[in-house]
This record gives sequence, C-alpha cells and structure tokens, in this order.
Amino acid sequence: MFVEIVLVIGAIGYLYQPKFFWLNFGAMLLYLLATFIATEWRAKFFKVMTQKDAAYVQKATDSLLNFETVKYFNAESHE
Repeated sequence: MFVEIVLVIGAIGYLYQPKFFWLNFGAMLLYLLATFIATEWRAKFFKVMTQKDAAYVQKATDSLLNFETVKYFNAESHE
C-alpha cells in the first residue's frame, strides 16, 4: 500500500502542477494519521472485550464441567 501511495503521489508530482502534489500528499498524510488514531482508539476497546470474553468462557467451561461431574457421580442429592 505504501509503495502504491508513493508511486501515485510521485506520478502526480511529476505530471501535474506542484499544488496537486501537495494536495494529494496532504490528503494521504491526513488519511494515514486518521487511520492510525482510529486504530489505536479501537484497540483498547478490543483488548477489554477479549479479556471479558476469555473470563466468560472460563466461567462457562468450569460451570459445565462441574455440572457434568455432579451428574457423572450421581451426586445431585448431595449437592
């Protein structure tokens, strides 16, 4: 992607007036900056979501294993 951006902006700089080069260069910088900021912002939410999902899966697995253990040993009356 970076190679394509460099080639396109280079071609625009070579074939057109400098103002078009700077316009495209500025737009690409703004796009890359906005993408980086949005990605970093989303990453913290994704990390929290992943941790909570892992905690849920652990609890669900433990509950199911405990239930199956009680059933296997026929200990419903004891529990």
